[in-house]
Amino acid sequence: MDLAENRFGKTWKHFLEVLKVDYNCSLADVCRDQHTTFGGMSSWMSRRGYSVKQAKADVVRDYYGGVEPSQPTTSSPSFTQIAPAMLSEEEFSLAG
Repeated sequence: MDLAENRFGKTWKHFLEVLKVDYNCSLADVCRDQHTTFGGMSSWMSRRGYSVKQAKADVVRDYYGGVEPSQPTTSSPSFTQIAPAMLSEEEFSLAG
């Protein structure tokens, strides 16, 4: 097995693991994190009959009890927006 084949295989396995935790992740993001080209990964998957759609369906069946997880409600799934809170003068003096 050459280096590229090994890298694509590891990237695919990592993608499947990430899907279990973050159903809304994209293969492109995982490829970027794994320093693997998306185009090369797509070709490798095509030659083996692998599919992101099928992988997600398998994860829904096996890890989410057959119910597709809902889409995140925030515009960025990595960040949660919080509202600033005003401190009273007493709280402010205690915080400093």
